[in-house]
Amino acid sequence: MNQLVTDVVVAGSGLLGLATAFELLSRDLDVTVVGPRTGSHTGQASRAAGAMLTVFSEVEASHEPQRVSLEVGERLAARTGYQAWLDRIGAASNRAVRLVPGVWVVGNGYGPDDAANLRAIAEAAESHGCRAEFASPATVPGLAPQVRAHEALWLPDEASINPMILIEALTTVLHANPRCRWLNTTVTTVNERGEHLAVGAADGSSVLAAHLVLAAGAETTTLLAPELVEQVGAPPLRSGRGVSLLARVPFSLPAAVRTPNRGFACGSHMVPRGDDTIYLGATNRLSTEPDYGRPPTLDEVATLIHDASAELNTDLRSAGLTEVRVGHRPVALDHLPLIGRSRHPMIHLATGTYRCGVLLAPRAAVIVADGITAPSSTFTHPFSPERTMNLPALDDLIDGASRGLVDMLCQPGGSLPPGTHELLERFLAAGLHEIAAGRSARAVAMRRLWQRAPMAECLPLLLDAAGRIR
Repeated sequence: MNQLVTDVVVAGSGLLGLATAFELLSRDLDVTVVGPRTGSHTGQASRAAGAMLTVFSEVEASHEPQRVSLEVGERLAARTGYQAWLDRIGAASNRAVRLVPGVWVVGNGYGPDDAANLRAIAEAAESHGCRAEFASPATVPGLAPQVRAHEALWLPDEASINPMILIEALTTVLHANPRCRWLNTTVTTVNERGEHLAVGAADGSSVLAAHLVLAAGAETTTLLAPELVEQVGAPPLRSGRGVSLLARVPFSLPAAVRTPNRGFACGSHMVPRGDDTIYLGATNRLSTEPDYGRPPTLDEVATLIHDASAELNTDLRSAGLTEVRVGHRPVALDHLPLIGRSRHPMIHLATGTYRCGVLLAPRAAVIVADGITAPSSTFTHPFSPERTMNLPALDDLIDGASRGLVDMLCQPGGSLPPGTHELLERFLAAGLHEIAAGRSARAVAMRRLWQRAPMAECLPLLLDAAGRIR
């Protein structure tokens, strides 16, 4: 068995893992990356991402002001230094990695909260000193919907990027750096051995390291030995499964166009990829036990195509489908990332970034590297894995999240008779409240499911479980 010794092992070869390795190398540390370098990278969130740098357009009118302030502040900090980070990568890889400036957010009749959400997005941008310009939907390049758009918002400080080009550039840099080893395999075990961590890999190799960065997405904490799991004390992670498409289109798309968040997802969106190719995304289905081998379903693909054709551009029906991707976005129960030193002084996390992993990658890398080189510097950071989570009770969440549940049920593009949307909301809320307080086997089982994922995205799972449990 081949055993290596290094300063830091980075477990995971998604964008967060590669960005962290890049930052650690800049601090004169020896780094070993353990993760697939070749192959299909099944389920990896980075390679299936739309990669919109959505600082403000992830804001919803229902979000509490404290949450908006915290999350927007961190996303803006990442966005502010993003171009300089790309310049460093470009210089080291001899490959240009370019941003596509700006994101359009459009509201239409499919989203009953779209107008309120657009105003919340604009207020978040303006309160942070950034531009948010309302415009006629007719002026949005590439927007030609079937469903009339009633409002559009231009966010020039947001952007999009092709994550594949970014990952390839980082791969080139790491592969060429003499202080970086890359084991083209996966981590299988992590154990403590004296003053080091022993990291075992699927190819039989082993690495001794002073520090370990866990950047393996939703499966991050499953790599640890049981005694280390307890010592690390990381909050649980869940998976937001997203299906997306790449297509060649008969129209020009100079900047990303999206709708506001709805139905527990980030709305329908088109993102330019060059050469008449666009990224079309994306679904979001919470899973407590992600199945990385599960292919995209016809329902997921149909929802993407229908909603995008109806809400964004009817010419998508004549687009040429080139690829279907599935990614599993890691999400913590309070929706904040898990980044930095854990309760175990040698184990650090870089995960839980949900829909903002591409944007937060350079920010996360600095936080993790600071936790290694200056151990006390990140303890109070709001992304710290050691933070206290205040999670909602099911009863407290049902009423506010019932509209999102109805929106999800109406996909793809379903419309209800006037007044029925609100009636169905109230009916579902009443049923879920009864379940939350009930004593039946069904109620007990559903509360157990809720305890595993106490978040709004769990409501579709509860609805599905209610129909299956006898």
